[in-house]
Amino acid sequence: MAPLLSAAAVCLVAVLALRGLRLERIPAFGIFEALVWYGLSVTLAYLCMAVRHDTRGVSGILLPFVTVVVIGSLAGMHTQVVADAQIQTAWLGLHIAAAFVGYGMFTLESFLAIAYLIQDRNLKRKRFGRVFHRLPPLEALDQLMHEQIGFAFLMFSLSIVLGVFLTHRFGWGTLWTTDPKVAGAAATWLVYAILFHLRLTADRHGRRMAMVALAGLACVLVTFLGVHLMTSSIHDFISPK
Repeated sequence: MAPLLSAAAVCLVAVLALRGLRLERIPAFGIFEALVWYGLSVTLAYLCMAVRHDTRGVSGILLPFVTVVVIGSLAGMHTQVVADAQIQTAWLGLHIAAAFVGYGMFTLESFLAIAYLIQDRNLKRKRFGRVFHRLPPLEALDQLMHEQIGFAFLMFSLSIVLGVFLTHRFGWGTLWTTDPKVAGAAATWLVYAILFHLRLTADRHGRRMAMVALAGLACVLVTFLGVHLMTSSIHDFISPK
């Protein structure tokens, strides 16, 4: 599965690079580009982890999700958008990059949590089949989740700080305080802040932490995608051509 994810990462990078060159802007506007970035960030997060750890079984769980994300992006492939040239700055690029690194690593942690729950169930029911032997042991999965949360939380926090900075830079005042996506990001940040605190200072591990990680994934998906499907946001700074 890892070779497939590596090939997918190369293809997604090429798609974004070619689209950026053709449109002469940051390729991060509209549902197509956003979902491609999300799929790429999740894939790269896994590949970076796989360099240091044997996680072949996890890729089998992750690949279908990335495939669905990329296929879903095709719905907006031919929808051209016009982005305000004023906002296309290096600061915006850093904001977007930090957010997607956070989203990608949070998502990976959630799939590690899924693998943890599968292994935990296999052990309790004494099912030692192919899935059990392909997935890492519980201790390894718990440690991998712990490794993901720290850097992911740092990058997501950075994206929020940069977002606040950009709203003032672009003269949006306090409009961001009532923006639904900002509220979603704050809820996501709070969930992971609690998870990070429990792991770092309270030394909490195991099944309950895996369940909190899954709650975090729900927040990520609502913040990243659900807000735009349900309501308007100052993050909707694009318009169809």
